[in-house]
Amino acid sequence: MIEYIKYSFRNMVQRKSRTFLTLSGIVIGIAVIVAMISIGEGMRRTVNEQLDKVGADKIYVSPAGFFGGGFGPPKEFVPFGNAELREINTIPGVKKVAPMYFASAKVKVGTEEVTANIIGGTEEGIELYREFLTLKEGRYIDETETEAVFIGYYVSKGMFEKEIRVGDYLEISGKKFRVTGIIEEIGSKPDDSQIYMSIKAAQSLFDVGDDINFIMVQADSKGVVGEVSKKIEERLKKLRGGKDFEVLTTEDQAGQINQVLDILTFVLGGIASVSLLVGGVIIMNTMLMSVIERTREIGIMKATGATNYRILGVFLAESSLVGLVGGAVGIIFGLVTSKMIEEIGQFYIGTLFETYVSVTVLIGALIFSIIVGSASGAYPAWKAAKLDPVEALRYE
Repeated sequence: MIEYIKYSFRNMVQRKSRTFLTLSGIVIGIAVIVAMISIGEGMRRTVNEQLDKVGADKIYVSPAGFFGGGFGPPKEFVPFGNAELREINTIPGVKKVAPMYFASAKVKVGTEEVTANIIGGTEEGIELYREFLTLKEGRYIDETETEAVFIGYYVSKGMFEKEIRVGDYLEISGKKFRVTGIIEEIGSKPDDSQIYMSIKAAQSLFDVGDDINFIMVQADSKGVVGEVSKKIEERLKKLRGGKDFEVLTTEDQAGQINQVLDILTFVLGGIASVSLLVGGVIIMNTMLMSVIERTREIGIMKATGATNYRILGVFLAESSLVGLVGGAVGIIFGLVTSKMIEEIGQFYIGTLFETYVSVTVLIGALIFSIIVGSASGAYPAWKAAKLDPVEALRYE
């Protein structure tokens, strides 16, 4: 085997240009596969880390379609009210209930105007999200304050030309609010672009009465979350005369998101694999050309005692070596590309965006490239082994 590898390596070195072009197909294919899979795996790790911060004892209740229907449910959805809050509070195993109101609004500073997401909540809601809402400066708002807000990091540092500081004013939907606090950077631009106010202030600003479009529930413990979520569903179904709402646990959210990411990773990997198959075709074409060019050489090898199996081994070793070298170089390029994607993603999306490449993926990519190389060289190797030595020696 070592003899085959040495011979194959010598042939590759002697044909530098062709070897370079042959390797390029495998290198590009493997690099794309590694980079694409790293995106999906990085997103999965980020999402799971953030959900772990929220805690497995949380339950989320919203009008049907809230999670997939944009920021805040459409008007045709029936919002929650105080009756739903009271009902959930009576359920055994419920520790805390935090009503919220989500909406988007025009926010103005001087002559600049942008659209931002507004979250109206309670002190208990802030407490439940404390892992995310760490104050950088200033203070949180009091539930009784109707003209005060605290803001995300990006609202302060990047949303407007002027930096927004504690004590400054924002005009939201035509009403002025004083900034009492600024949150530490979370790392996700959407999360860092939130503006928080009391739920009473939000309900008054958007003129929705006592409407609530999101309820966060904390169970007594992780162990009772499943039972509590079922009871919430049963109670609200009776209260509202049907199931026009959704009840999700942190585990449910993780499962749904990971399912989407599994599909995304599979699709990205599948698309990238096409480029690797193209690389395989290039290897096959190159090896067939090599068989033709080396016909006389093959005849000499057979005339001096080389068996069909030896000829087969020489050409298979060469194509496998192309797959191995191409895979190794492709992995290096893939890691570099993955890091570049991460840098670009963090610039546009936020510091939470990351890519991740596991050792398993790297090993799998290398094995896959070797298999592609070997498979692509199988037919040319068989053709070389079947050459008649007499005819091969006559070939010019």
